[in-house]
Amino acid sequence: MRGLEGNTYIVTGGGSGLGKATCWRLAEEGAKVGVLDLRKSAAEEIAAEINAQFPGAAVAIEADVTKSEAVKAGVEVAVSTFGGLHGVVNCAGIALGEGGVVECTEKSWDLMMDVNVKSIFLTGKYAIPEIIKAGGGSVVNISSVFGFVVNPDECAYAASKGAVINLTRQMALQHATDGVRVNAICPADADTPLISNLLGKEGEALIEAKAELAAPIPMGHLTKPEDVASAVAYLLSSDSAFITGVSLPVDGGFLVK
Repeated sequence: MRGLEGNTYIVTGGGSGLGKATCWRLAEEGAKVGVLDLRKSAAEEIAAEINAQFPGAAVAIEADVTKSEAVKAGVEVAVSTFGGLHGVVNCAGIALGEGGVVECTEKSWDLMMDVNVKSIFLTGKYAIPEIIKAGGGSVVNISSVFGFVVNPDECAYAASKGAVINLTRQMALQHATDGVRVNAICPADADTPLISNLLGKEGEALIEAKAELAAPIPMGHLTKPEDVASAVAYLLSSDSAFITGVSLPVDGGFLVK
């Protein structure tokens, strides 16, 4: 992709799943990556693996994306390490299987909104000024197909992912004249540790459960992390220079049924 080499990006949730795949893809494109994760060991592991293949391309950043000071400090680490910041990819997210509004606890609701939505507000607050200083760049937020349609037992998840779509649109409008593009990616259920943990199964039972999740997807399989990473690279690159405010499904046709 054009326009990624030499640039610096922060990837939240970079220690696993969609974030891990995105960190690798950006490093392969010649970018510098701040691997930001709540779990210090996960961030350090991915950064070390990337640096072994692309020396100096990654730095591990430990941060709780729901905490203002932690996010601010994480942005400062990336800027001080690499000399600037050109974009953020907000991959940090959770799914709890919390139920509908009657069953969902207030604690689950608050946690979902903090991790899935407030984190994007906070990275925008502290990263966008640095992106503007660098001459402009791009933010990519991970939403979900379930920001458009809903499951019956995920009230907070649906609300949070719908909020990400509209927050993306607002950020895009607000910062278009600053040279900052903001877009979202909306995957179908993805083959990640988050989904495996949510299913709570192992071995053949896990394989069968994943097959059931994939059944409504016309292309026949769960979203692969690499599928999302490719879309992220495109939306960060200069190949998408006139695209902002878009929520792009990466869903194997799930939404066109």
